[in-house]
Formats: sequence, structure tokens, C-alpha cells
Amino acid sequence: MPRPRVMLVGPWPPTTGGVTTFLLNVAHSPLRERFELLPFTTSRPPKRNVADNYGYRSVLRGGIGRVLAGAVVTLWHLLLFPWAVLRRRADIVQVQSSDFQSFWEAALYVAMARALRRPVLMRLGGAFDHFYAVSSPRARRLIGRVLRLPDRLIVQSAYWREVVRRAGRAEGVVVLPNWVPDCLAEPAARAPRAAPLCLFVAGTEAVRKGVEEVLAAMRAVSLAGCPLRFRLVALPPRLAARLEEEGIADLAEVEGYVGHARLLAIMREADIFLLPSRGEGFPNALIEAMASGMACIATPVGAIPEIAAPEGAILVPVRDAAALSEALLRLARDAALRRRLGENGRAIVRERYVASAVLPVLERAWLAVAGEAGRRPRPWARAASGSGSRLVP
Repeated sequence: MPRPRVMLVGPWPPTTGGVTTFLLNVAHSPLRERFELLPFTTSRPPKRNVADNYGYRSVLRGGIGRVLAGAVVTLWHLLLFPWAVLRRRADIVQVQSSDFQSFWEAALYVAMARALRRPVLMRLGGAFDHFYAVSSPRARRLIGRVLRLPDRLIVQSAYWREVVRRAGRAEGVVVLPNWVPDCLAEPAARAPRAAPLCLFVAGTEAVRKGVEEVLAAMRAVSLAGCPLRFRLVALPPRLAARLEEEGIADLAEVEGYVGHARLLAIMREADIFLLPSRGEGFPNALIEAMASGMACIATPVGAIPEIAAPEGAILVPVRDAAALSEALLRLARDAALRRRLGENGRAIVRERYVASAVLPVLERAWLAVAGEAGRRPRPWARAASGSGSRLVP
């Protein structure tokens, strides 16, 4: 009996980031044994040496050549999509969405999937709350209409369910957090070191991730004479140059963009994870850091308070470099606190954010939309549908 075909529309490699990690996690999960997973990429040429890739103006920050190339590639993907759905006989379409341009682009894919009479789910990520807040009243009304288009809207936490309810979608909402493989949350020995190692992952959205607060905290740590080391990953060259300019280069080891496996290996080596972000959806890197046993410092944005509760991380105010510095110094001087936070974080991930806890929610959502479209359920689908659901009726 053929497996249902699910087309996953989103930024596949060589794109990096949380959404790409989600797609790869799905593609390599046990769901591939029960569904035929069909990737459809929306990736565009990468931007070089960009630290602020957020908001509508970010489209211009890669240079005019990249703008033109990105527009051509995006148009090609949009034209190719209907043909790909028909040729590959997709039974279900799931579209990855975020904020600003990504949201409107995802809306086009959802509308085309509906026109092709395919059940469609839209998974919402990014700092959607900020995107919605800064939009005009007219844009908000249009956003609400887009949110009502898919058969199911996938959000990543109870916080995001409330955000989309206020934006106009209260029914047919699936709460599906990010997850890590179960094996990633297994305890692992961490070598003791005289100077604890702090990890910060910058990337093309370094400003939104809080790089300015991290640099300020590094200066404060240096002035305090505290034995802390920093590993800065995916730091754009122009930000790496500032380490020398500000006299803190001796505190840091800098790595460029690394593969996901390398990043996980770094997490198992480091002691403290920094995510002083100014806006988040559901940061995959945070649950990976918690799973690795690092003590985490983050800001209470997006779903982070839900992820970290109870006592899974230290939360500091947004844009508050002084509070970040204080938390860093506290962790540097208290190995027992670092160990306790690491153990709490790993326990939270094992309970709520591993594949075995999350994947059944996605499977039930796929089966639900397939059943509502009039498809005859498979024998295994009938068994799964009786096992409970987190779908909002």
C-alpha cells in the first residue's frame, strides 16, 4: 500500500538556520517510514557578511546582485511549484512560514496548494509577534486572512497559539514545538576547565540574536578580570574585526559558519550558552543547548519562557548588557549552579522536546487533514487517530 506523500516546502540546504534544521529533523525522523517525504526548496542565494537580516529592508542588505538573483530564484520556485505538486503527486503540502517577506511568500504557496485542492498546513516561525505588531491595520487584516487559509496552522507553543488567535486564527491550530533526537538529550561528560567556555551563535541575524549585548558583556567580563572564554560561531567578518578594535580578541575563539554536526559537537564542549535575543519564535538552538547540558542565558521573548520553565535557564531583560554581564559572572563563579542549570535543561528537553514526544503530534495533523480531504485512511492511520491529539478543535 503506497505511503501518503507529504511535500515539505521551505529553505532546504545549503540554507542554514532553525527552519532548515526542522526540515532536516523531519526528513530523518521515523515519519519517513510511514510517509513519503518530498522536499521542495525555497532557498535563495546566501548573503555574505550580513549581521542584520531582519525586516523588510533586509532584502537590500546582500547587494544589488544578490537582490536580482534572489528575485529570479524566488520567481522560478513559485512557477515550478504547481508542476512539482502535480508531477510528484503530493497528497499533503506543508509550507514553512516566518515573518516579513517570508510570510507573504509562504502565503502564495499556501494559496496555490489550495487551488490545486491539496490539504495544506502552514508552520509559523520567526518573530511573528513583532512582525504583526509593526504592521499597518490593513496589513494586519490581510495577515489574518492568510492565517485562515491553511487547513491547519502549526505554531510552536501556547504563547504562539495565543498570538495567532489575536491575529485571527483560533481553530485548527496545532501546537508543535521544535525537537531534538532522543539520543541528543542523553547525559554526556563535560571536561572541567579553569575558565568556563561561553558559546554564542551569530549568523546573518546577529543583531537580532543580541550580538551587541554579547560584545558589551565581553568588555565587562574583561574589566572584571573574570576567567571566562568565548567561542563565537558564524560571526560575520565585520563583527569579528570589532573584537580587535575593542580589545577583547584575546577572550574569544572565532569560527565561521559550521555544519550542524559541528555545532552540536561545540555545544557538548562549551559550558554556557548565550541567547540574549531581541526576538524569537521557538529557538531550536536553545533546546539543543539545553539537551547538551549547557547552562543557558536567554531573554524572555517568543516561546523562550515556556521552553525554559521551570528553572531551565537564566532569563535576562532584552537589550540589557549589564544584566547579561551579571548573569555571566554569576555562572563563571558558581560551578554548582552551572551544573544544576544544565541538568534541569536536559530534563526539560527529555520530557517535552524530543522526537518521541513531538512527532506523534505532527503525524496526527497530517492524518487529520488527509482524512478531511476525503482520502481513505490507511489501517495504521485509523490506529494512530485514536491515540489522542493536541489539535485545537
